[in-house]
Amino acid sequence: MRIFVPTCLFLLFAASPAPAVPLRQVISDCGSDGKAYCEGVGYGAPMQACLARNKKKLTPACRAIIDRLEKGEEVEIFG
Repeated sequence: MRIFVPTCLFLLFAASPAPAVPLRQVISDCGSDGKAYCEGVGYGAPMQACLARNKKKLTPACRAIIDRLEKGEEVEIFG
């Protein structure tokens, strides 16, 4: 019984999907900021890097998305 509980907890957390930011939320919250500060930059990592460089200028909603991405969350394309 002593091994069972820790093993169950490990499996619960190991099987939990990593947090992810839905792509539709990224587009909704950062679309206007991307157009304003990063026009001509490619999508994906280049756009994320550009938004991160301009973080102080971003809307609060977009800044929150960039914070989540910088903490290791990924963008969920299908979901």
